[in-house]
Amino acid sequence: MPAPIEDDPQRLISTVLDTDGVLLARIDMPGRSMNVFSAGLMQALAALVDRVEADSAVRSVVITSGKSSFLAGADLAMVRGYTEQAARATAAEMFETCGFLGRLFVRMENSAKPWVAALNGIALGGGLELALACRQRIAVDDPKLQLGVPEVRLGLLPGAGGTQRLPRLAPFAAAMDLLLSGRSMAGAEALALNVVNAVVPAAELIDTANAAARALQGHAYDALAKYPHLAQADIPDWSAERAQALATQHGIDAENFAHCPAYSAICDSVLKGARLPLAEAGTVEMHEFLRLMFSPVAGRMIRTLFLERLRAERVLAAPAGLRVVSISHGPFSPGNAPWAAALGRLKLPVIADASLQADRLALALSNDQTQRLELQVLGALSSAGRDIDAGAHPTLPVAVLGPAGAYGRVVEIVGADATARDAATALATLLRCLPWPTPGPVSVLQRLHGLALPEQAAVARTAAAQAGAGEAAFLDVAACLSGVSPVWSGGPLSWQATATATPT
Repeated sequence: MPAPIEDDPQRLISTVLDTDGVLLARIDMPGRSMNVFSAGLMQALAALVDRVEADSAVRSVVITSGKSSFLAGADLAMVRGYTEQAARATAAEMFETCGFLGRLFVRMENSAKPWVAALNGIALGGGLELALACRQRIAVDDPKLQLGVPEVRLGLLPGAGGTQRLPRLAPFAAAMDLLLSGRSMAGAEALALNVVNAVVPAAELIDTANAAARALQGHAYDALAKYPHLAQADIPDWSAERAQALATQHGIDAENFAHCPAYSAICDSVLKGARLPLAEAGTVEMHEFLRLMFSPVAGRMIRTLFLERLRAERVLAAPAGLRVVSISHGPFSPGNAPWAAALGRLKLPVIADASLQADRLALALSNDQTQRLELQVLGALSSAGRDIDAGAHPTLPVAVLGPAGAYGRVVEIVGADATARDAATALATLLRCLPWPTPGPVSVLQRLHGLALPEQAAVARTAAAQAGAGEAAFLDVAACLSGVSPVWSGGPLSWQATATATPT
């Protein structure tokens, strides 16, 4: 059982039992905008499973959420703690801790009292795995619905049955695409892939789920009836070569496969678990999950791409009330085509101004008064220019627009005073980018671009030690978001901190 934390399990899931024996259970974590699998919620769900098994009045269960989303995966601060625990724990201890939720889902799935998931909103990671363990899944018809297993994006795999149940519900190729890309599905796609059983209007969701739960009462669990692809005859036997070939088929190149073990762990888990009973397949999956826990890659990715990134978004946010009212610009050079494209998507006045020099922006800002600020912009990074000032006009602050990537985008604000930094931060926020101020005069992103990780680490150490450089962890965030450092590294500083201790 996971160690208790501040969540009170008694307050996390409310229940109502109707006269037909359907127990409606609503997950609603106080003080959180979304439900996540914390240690407390896992305890609460275990207590609910115990109650269902012991209470003769309960004949089936509908599980849903009291929030606008269903369940958005694991508490990643807790998962980061698991990666740190792996440095001192035994494999057996980690198996007991990390395998708790998967074993609980096996109990739910095999229960004589059927569980039905009413997915009223986003269900990601462990949230979708909870739903997959239910006999049926009813999803709300909502364009904002997202269903998926994004763990690979943080160097992990869905370790509570996701690598085993998805390929038994959905066709093999589609399941592997979901597992290896981490992308989300809308309701219609999930229905077409057999991941959900029905998609219904919001007003009908609970009634439909209740009806399904009543209809299943008295029917023993039948894996063949639940899983259209239970035989898994189209899944090849495992070999290391087949696992890598499978990843290659889904767009994973050799470098990423070698350095990010989540890809091989997912392929190994699916291939080795195929055709085994689900309880045994879950054990295969957990051993692959623990391989990732004992690797430094997942810890680095969780820290940089989630925990520190969220903190950077809070710490580096624009001052309240400061916003960009309009933008004027001079002609853009070819290297600044990314700026032209990004500004062209904005829903506010963006005006060509012949009086402005090339690659200059003038921002009209509104807080207590309207002010005008000019920025030099740089939209293309090149290794040839890494030792050159980011702007040819050192009297102006420079805004460097990083490439758009799978994890977001960053605007590096180089050599700006406090007023210019706040204005450029407001612009970055408008562009849905992370603003990252550096003291200058050289763009740190440009200096890192094109270097191997050991060289990046040396440059990053110098940059982080510079007066006014800000928090070193944010350098890692910016380096990964901009694509100058591979995401599996967690950024050059994070990579260097673990690379000598444990090979990647």
